Amino acid sequence: MGEPLHDSNRRTVPLHGLYALVVTLGVSIFAASATSLIAQAPLSTGPSQAPAKTTATSDPLGRETPRRAGMGFIYYINRGDYKTAARYLQPTPGQDTDLEECAKQFEALHEKFEGDIALLSDDPQGIVEHGLPPGQVRAGVLVVGTTRADVILVRVDDPEAGKIWLVSKETVASVPNLYEQMESEQPSAISRMVPAALTRRHLLRLSLAQWLGWLLSIPISFLLAWLFEFLVSVPNRVRFKLRRIPFKPVWATRHGMPLVCIVAILLHGLFVYLLRPPIFYRMYYSRFLATLLVVSIAWLVGGIIERGFEHALKRARAQGRGAESILILTQRFVHVVLLVVTLMVAMSVFGFDMKTALAGLGIGGLAIALGAQKSLENLIGGVSLLMDKAVHVGNFCRIGNELGTVEDIGLRSLKLRTLDQNLLVVPNGLLAQMQFTNMTVRSKLLINQNFSLRIETTVGQLQTVLDRVQSMLNQDAAIEAGTSRITVSSFSGAAYELNLFAYGKTGDYAKFTGIQQGVILKIAEIVEAAGTGFTGPTRSIYLSRDTGLDVGKAVKQARSGS
Repeated sequence: MGEPLHDSNRRTVPLHGLYALVVTLGVSIFAASATSLIAQAPLSTGPSQAPAKTTATSDPLGRETPRRAGMGFIYYINRGDYKTAARYLQPTPGQDTDLEECAKQFEALHEKFEGDIALLSDDPQGIVEHGLPPGQVRAGVLVVGTTRADVILVRVDDPEAGKIWLVSKETVASVPNLYEQMESEQPSAISRMVPAALTRRHLLRLSLAQWLGWLLSIPISFLLAWLFEFLVSVPNRVRFKLRRIPFKPVWATRHGMPLVCIVAILLHGLFVYLLRPPIFYRMYYSRFLATLLVVSIAWLVGGIIERGFEHALKRARAQGRGAESILILTQRFVHVVLLVVTLMVAMSVFGFDMKTALAGLGIGGLAIALGAQKSLENLIGGVSLLMDKAVHVGNFCRIGNELGTVEDIGLRSLKLRTLDQNLLVVPNGLLAQMQFTNMTVRSKLLINQNFSLRIETTVGQLQTVLDRVQSMLNQDAAIEAGTSRITVSSFSGAAYELNLFAYGKTGDYAKFTGIQQGVILKIAEIVEAAGTGFTGPTRSIYLSRDTGLDVGKAVKQARSGS
């Protein structure tokens, strides 16, 4: 697992920023889930108090579903409220069973419990499991030595609360025997090595030994992960050294940190499992680690996708097919999809009901579509623009009255760097309504110039200018042969109007301006050599002298008329 050093100049992902994002996202989801747990957990200690969350049932302890019953039982034994926790246990008929004592024993057996209460069904009817009759579900198993006992939840008809779920009487009956067997077991070698002061003292239901083990397991997990990465890269390191090729270990690439995080999270999860924290902490901390694992995997996948797009962009630029813009847009779209999928999977792993969220996407999507019509219009316009291959990054274009080079084509807008170095941002939806000219895709550009010769130019001089300019156009290698012409377009009393029509054999606007300038300078030399000149601005002045009105003649005409 390694790479040659010749790839070291490529763009890398800021590892510390992405790692901070991973931790922040995980902590946020953990805090949100813990808040949700507190809101959902039944907080009453007696039937006279109202439930914490209004439901369709009348049970104040929220035992109407297997999941809520299991979560409530774990919640109360974790708080040390054994009296309320006993109300989650099914009494054994004909036996004087101390349910509160049984709840205490069940808490002592938490290290022996294997299962995830949060995975139980949230349906009041439960689900049908293989080997169990309807109305019963398996929450997990208690394992003490070679003895195993299933933890079964059963649905019963309570005269006060109606249909509720309780820990079955068979499970309740097996708890005392399992507890006695656990007490009779010899402590493990690790337990004998830990000082008694660390095991007797507790903080938040965890012993100081467990707290110390949890804290130490974090750096140890990362050290072991780095060691694992090193050992895996040893064969490639030896192979590259024998071939005398520079070697770059995997942890020095963009994929190194995600891989280390994945291995470290798995190792840390194993250490936490061996520490055997209370069920309440184990359940949610395992989901927290699973969320971090999902984010780390998404981080790794994102890095692989990013590298793939970089190689595709380099190949597209080398081949000159103009597919860079489509690749960049696709790359951004894939990043958005990956982020959304990662968030949904992480929330689902943490126990959020994604069915409700997905069901709400219909109404939510309609509301978003109505509120973001312009954004959707710009998105569709950008996709259409790229699919039609009308413009690519680096093209020289005219948009409206602005000339410039396209710097970026995003999901929302196109960015044009104008000739005066201003950044013009044009929404993609407006490009279809604006005058848009791509000057890069043209193989030739038109030189269309009008100029005037003064009226004193003789016919011989005029013919000489026409012949020499046409000959110059035919001999110029930068002018397309066979299409150029110069003609007298009109004649006025002040000048001869001439029109030049020729194609410069280039699509580059900067080169075109140089060709056009050269042609104009050569025409000026030809006109000067012919002994004539260009006409300047003219103005006509009319001189006249009026004699005024002849009064005597006007009087005679008036009398003769009368």
